Amino acid sequence: MVRIFEWFKRAKPFTNCYFELCTIHVRDIMARDVMTVGRYDNLVDAAHTMIGAHISCLVVLEKQKPVGILTERDFIKKLSMAKDHSAELLVNDIMTKELFAVGSHLSLFEAQKLMKAHKFRKLVVVEGDELRGIITQTDLCKAVAKVKSSCPRAPIIADVMSKKVLMVGADDSFIKAKKLMASKDIGSVLVADKGAIKGMFTEFDIVSEFFLNPNRLRNSYMSELMTVPVICISPDFDMFEVNHLMLEHNFRRLPVIADNKLVGIVTQTDVAWHLYDFIEENKNCGDERLKRRSAELKYAVKKTGNMILYQKVFENSKQELAGSEKHRFSENKVLEKK
Repeated sequence: MVRIFEWFKRAKPFTNCYFELCTIHVRDIMARDVMTVGRYDNLVDAAHTMIGAHISCLVVLEKQKPVGILTERDFIKKLSMAKDHSAELLVNDIMTKELFAVGSHLSLFEAQKLMKAHKFRKLVVVEGDELRGIITQTDLCKAVAKVKSSCPRAPIIADVMSKKVLMVGADDSFIKAKKLMASKDIGSVLVADKGAIKGMFTEFDIVSEFFLNPNRLRNSYMSELMTVPVICISPDFDMFEVNHLMLEHNFRRLPVIADNKLVGIVTQTDVAWHLYDFIEENKNCGDERLKRRSAELKYAVKKTGNMILYQKVFENSKQELAGSEKHRFSENKVLEKK
């Protein structure tokens, strides 16, 4: 994080944030202190490391060489629920063994294109056979949030969100939710009853529950495992704003609520993929389509039932229509996940 700050402190001003981002490479923002694990280490211990460090992956080493990666998604797609044997599982049993590695010379746009093409959320950085670092989609999002140049006026999240939200019931089993998440290759499901949001269950929850009690999951239900309250957002934030909000509060996915109804969901993956594409597509846009990034957004936070809703606040109708820059983040305290 210090390295990113120092780089941006030295950076020259640009007329468009695209050209500023083009000067940054993977080596400038990648994490160099990579959390690792051995392929024959106990899987429960690996889950403990991920939960304790609050990270979504571990690079797997064998003889000090990277040979794979263990991610939260591996727990969804490969963790067997056939019998009570989870406590005996090894990292090797579920890790991704085909390691996709890149060099540190890549630009951020090249890294983003690779992630999007292969549906990766992180890239391992190597030189020869030696592990040098890791870059994630969160790092890409942080780089955009740090730019000082003017940016194109971005579309609102209603235009980029996923409109199909997968849902399960509070009485549905963990096994049903896991199968649904694995089949659709997604990291979360909403728990709902007659259209009303009751909670959310994510890939992080699977890793956490597996660490706490490996054999409890197969006999559990969503009502026991879901996270409450669910952090939601109104659909009128633009992509830069929702990126800032996610980074500020460590949100990775936000159901979208309009007129008290669920209308979609936006994830950090959506933001990372769409932001870079949008910035590149608008690299030559004129001054009339650019805005400074110095202004901050004002928002309100409201708790309703099992939801905490972030709503964009406008000073007046003129500012709403013009996309005013005179907004600032409020000091509303964010309720933490139970």
